Amino acid sequence: MKYSRILLLFILFSYSNLFGQKYDGFSHKEIQSVFKQWNLDIWDDGGEISRYIFLNMPEFWTHATIHSDGHVKSLKEDYSKEIAEFKVKTDAGEMTLEDYVETSNKVDGMIILHGDRIVYEAYPRMFPHDKHLSWSVSKVFVSTLIAILEDRGQVDVTKPIEHYIPELIGSGWENVAIIDILDMASGIDCLEWVDGAYSNPENCFYQYDASFGLLKQTEKTAENPFEHIKALLSAKSPGKIFEYSSVNTFVLSCLIERVTGHSYAQNIESEIWKKIGAESDAYIVQSNGTSYASGGISATLRDLARFGYMFLESGRSSENTIVSNDYFNKIQNGGRPHLITAFSADKYRLDNEVVHHNTYQWDMVMEDGDFFKDGFSGQGIFISPSRNLIIAFFGTADNNGVSNKLADISRQISKSGILH
Repeated sequence: MKYSRILLLFILFSYSNLFGQKYDGFSHKEIQSVFKQWNLDIWDDGGEISRYIFLNMPEFWTHATIHSDGHVKSLKEDYSKEIAEFKVKTDAGEMTLEDYVETSNKVDGMIILHGDRIVYEAYPRMFPHDKHLSWSVSKVFVSTLIAILEDRGQVDVTKPIEHYIPELIGSGWENVAIIDILDMASGIDCLEWVDGAYSNPENCFYQYDASFGLLKQTEKTAENPFEHIKALLSAKSPGKIFEYSSVNTFVLSCLIERVTGHSYAQNIESEIWKKIGAESDAYIVQSNGTSYASGGISATLRDLARFGYMFLESGRSSENTIVSNDYFNKIQNGGRPHLITAFSADKYRLDNEVVHHNTYQWDMVMEDGDFFKDGFSGQGIFISPSRNLIIAFFGTADNNGVSNKLADISRQISKSGILH
């Protein structure tokens, strides 16, 4: 018995050295260090400061709570050794999925569902109960709410946005169809992925984030985000080209509030969170009562996977469905491939495959029907309807701003057919 215990301790010691110490959170000293160092210039640059903030957003910004209702969608734990040992291609060469997730300092957590079965789950740098900032994965909650309102006849996405928000008459948004805003083809002059978007106070997008208090405010910062977007101009005709900008998502959240008469957070709670069987409450960053809809949701990994489950056939046929067949078909077949230009096609790839189209805030819809939404610093939700597969993950970029490769790895797992 003594030798058995020694052998067991040796195995455990070897395992912890191979994959690093088991995550045990941040010490009090480390938390104090984060608060001493953090500021609006560096908080999202990557590394351990960013990881702590991504896991604890309510400590730094005001927020609204998105309540669950106690009716939890059960997920069966059916962990697969085959998935854990699946060989994935990474920048560091080929290795098992488990090795990549455990040893990469850019992965905080990952879950894989096959139907409603959890076949893989890992939390190398967060706790299962942690509510991690999902960044732009938040955008597909907005588009799902729009689709719900469409199904009820409350919104017609072919109409121009000023039909519902007349304050936008005379701005660059006038005569822009809602579908073009959904597809990031509004033509609005406020691009996100350009030099200085997050660092130059003269940049339109910098001022959008500053209006939420996420960047340093200047004398040019609008009183609130809605005042900022009302002043935006048009750069080109709508419906011509995919140009990513979170201001599109924010306008859609304003549309939801205008049509329903309820706050954006209340809409998520009643129309999505309480219907997916969320296990925990979620949070959303707010500024003076205005939700940061384009990137502010924090939730547990399992609850993000529960949201993804609703896009599978079994989820769409459930009693509390939030994804209609009409909405699902729009994602699969309603996109406009011509919106993806040569530049966009080079940027938006999964495992080096050019995407087929984008639509309804889903940036990457592949030819075989897989679709994906990513978020800054390594967040993602990947859905393969034909393979009954959901992959969700959270991450934090390293100190050099390099994020994990789980988007490409998700596509590798899907195409392999390992889950069937």
